[in-house]
Amino acid sequence: MLTKKRKAILLCIFAMMLWGTAIPLIKSTYVELAIGREDTGLKILLAGIRFFLAGLMTFTYFKIRNKGHRIDYKKINLKFIVILALIQTSLQYIFYYIGLSHVAGVKSSIIQSTNAFIVVLISAVLLPDDKVNPNIILALILGTLGIFITNYTGESLSGSLRFSGEGFILIATSFNALASVMLRKYGKGENPFVVTSFQFILGSLLLIVLGIALTGGFLALTPKGMVMILYGSFISACAFSIWTWVLQQYSANEFGVYKLFIPIFGSLFSVLALGEAFTVNMAAGLALVLLGSLILNKKQLSFGN
Repeated sequence: MLTKKRKAILLCIFAMMLWGTAIPLIKSTYVELAIGREDTGLKILLAGIRFFLAGLMTFTYFKIRNKGHRIDYKKINLKFIVILALIQTSLQYIFYYIGLSHVAGVKSSIIQSTNAFIVVLISAVLLPDDKVNPNIILALILGTLGIFITNYTGESLSGSLRFSGEGFILIATSFNALASVMLRKYGKGENPFVVTSFQFILGSLLLIVLGIALTGGFLALTPKGMVMILYGSFISACAFSIWTWVLQQYSANEFGVYKLFIPIFGSLFSVLALGEAFTVNMAAGLALVLLGSLILNKKQLSFGN
């Protein structure tokens, strides 16, 4: 039988696998729905619809799973959920959806790999009890190096940097890291499905209102586009529920390293979905990420007495 921690690790990796499909999915959805690079309002509206549906999915699953169980709304930390909704859903995905259309998927993956480092930095301020040990440092170095090797080609890092591209992805990544630490600090005792569904619904409403205000219209949906949006909603509902539960149980420093799997899975799914080549770099990068994860969960290293 799996221990609770091993179960958390496997669920965490599964969540990262789901998130790894997001970059090719979002880019493919832009193409399917004819959303251009400058269609800022449509991108924000698309994000809002995705996360509103994700919130409904998560809440419906919770109600079915806990049939007859009444939610005690008085015990819900509404202030925390509202702040989380603003940071993790509204702000993060405004910057992410806009930034992703202005930057190549390779560069986006590399920038997102800094999430683990940002989590450690924020944790040092907000969670002084979450100690940074040599295992975490070495795992971060190996994992991030693996991401760079996976995505590096002679041209992949070339070209001018755009604040609306690389800059926005870095801002979105920072909001995601902050939300992870907040979940660890303030989310203990909260039901992960309630937190996830409520913050999705509240955060998505702001995205939808802002998107409609900027476009003055609505998305020209197609059957294929609707399926894409529904799958994107499922990714968010499932992965965020798992991630919320994991962070309620374990250190944001320790499990934040597993987010390094997202760019690896993103590259692998790009091979399957978009027909891109599986390179030696990808194999080497995946090996380094796995090595970092193994070191993270071994007995703490000791440098000296």
